[in-house]
Amino acid sequence: MRVRLDPRQWPGRVIPETDTEIDTAVEAFCLRANWTDANRAALRRVAEPWFAEGWCVDALLAAVDRRPDGTKQGSPRNRDQVAHDFLRARLRSWWEGGARRARPPVPGMTLGAWWRINRRNTRLTQPKQARPLSAAGTLAREQSRERVRARLKDPVERSRELARRRQEVLDSLLVPGLAPPTFEDSKRLLAEIQVPAHPVCSRCGCRQGVLPSAA
Repeated sequence: MRVRLDPRQWPGRVIPETDTEIDTAVEAFCLRANWTDANRAALRRVAEPWFAEGWCVDALLAAVDRRPDGTKQGSPRNRDQVAHDFLRARLRSWWEGGARRARPPVPGMTLGAWWRINRRNTRLTQPKQARPLSAAGTLAREQSRERVRARLKDPVERSRELARRRQEVLDSLLVPGLAPPTFEDSKRLLAEIQVPAHPVCSRCGCRQGVLPSAA
């Protein structure tokens, strides 16, 4: 897949294959490692065989920091060390028995696979276009907006709308088939309640006969 990317935008998990991709990946590696003084040609000669074995920029950066067992490689590169020699020394621990290169610590993919995944993720995350409303839907939306604007402008209408919503909530609590109780019903219920009469003590004011019966 012939796509030229800016080294600053090169995907770290893409395994470079063509000469252009390898040059871009090497430059991206130097930028991310902050090796601005590195000899790109010499660094490419060190990294290219690893790219051929399925390594990517993220894998090389991980190998510079860690050994295969997860331990740290040591102090970072200083300005007195040549970049390609420093990378070659760090990659020695990733040779299995000195015979073959170990599996990359970060799995990679081809540029084509990355491109397909990137396009798929873009399609999934981009906002979906709303379907146009029908004539009836447009009319209903405008009517709803007009009602909202009228309620916001007229305080009397806002009060009536609030009372209407409260009445709807109260009506929803009624038992189906039964009429709502009135004030007369409440008075009748109170009249039916008989409060027992007890003589009141003239000294303390308590009702005589209440405490003994409670005991």
